[in-house]
Amino acid sequence: MRYLITGGSGYIGSRLVETLSDRREVEKIVICDLVAPKQTNPKVEYARADVRDGSGIKALLERHQVDCLIHLAFILDPIHDEARMYDVDVNGTEAVLRAASEAGTQQVLVTSSASAYGAFADNPKPITEEWPVRGAPDFSYARDKAEADRVCQLWAANHPDRRIAIVRPCIVMGPNVDNYIARGWTKAPFMPILDGVDEEFQLVHEDDVVSALIALLDAKASGPYNLAGDGLLTWRRSAELIGLKTREITMKRMRKIAGLTWRLKLSSADAPPGNLEFLRHPWVVSTDKLKRDTDWQPRYDCEQTFQITMEAKGKPFA
Repeated sequence: MRYLITGGSGYIGSRLVETLSDRREVEKIVICDLVAPKQTNPKVEYARADVRDGSGIKALLERHQVDCLIHLAFILDPIHDEARMYDVDVNGTEAVLRAASEAGTQQVLVTSSASAYGAFADNPKPITEEWPVRGAPDFSYARDKAEADRVCQLWAANHPDRRIAIVRPCIVMGPNVDNYIARGWTKAPFMPILDGVDEEFQLVHEDDVVSALIALLDAKASGPYNLAGDGLLTWRRSAELIGLKTREITMKRMRKIAGLTWRLKLSSADAPPGNLEFLRHPWVVSTDKLKRDTDWQPRYDCEQTFQITMEAKGKPFA
């Protein structure tokens, strides 16, 4: 079995490479990334590649006779250059899938996001894979994830003879995660409880993400799959666990504050105000389909994942 993994040097990609390379049936893993991997392995080859370079990806797929393409490369932390974020996350996905199409790659797995569903008052609880991805009009990450997800759905419709798994994880946490979401708990002066609503959310441990991807690859699964750990937390409860203050504040006022700090590019502003919708409205997903179609079960529940992450960041439970 031969794999090509975009974003294979990242914290999820590197763990996936490590797991796959230990398998006897795996002959080669090609890592496509702008950053070289830290690990060395006789089965692993690194190719510096930009996911927007479809012709370059196609050449690698053909040269190495790749059986399965795993697309993990995307920008998570919000940036002010939204055009660049769109170019990498949406156009990059389109370019990679076009390369797979032209190279004749039979199996594809792409990481989307549960945020692609958007956070809306009318979202069901929990959301199943049949629910439409609606993104968020003023939050670039979720908006782009929804569009990239639709690109994957269109590819699946145009290639009924091939397999593409579209994986939609909730918030990914763990000891190796360092992103704006984790920093929201460790840097913020308080946790806002918007309009008095203490909404529920989910976490999934980085190790459980890797095991879920492996399970989907082994099952040669096709279609969308939600991914989350068992259990739920609320924003107030998460703050209480680490001794972080909470403050009830209106969405309107909090959006003004977040909008100002984001525009001024202050160090405390890690995300645009559109991100606040994910604190105010539901976006909890069901993992029944993933568990039904594979033998996957999460090792860590939501609260355990939160504790492991916060302890790794120097914020033990209070």
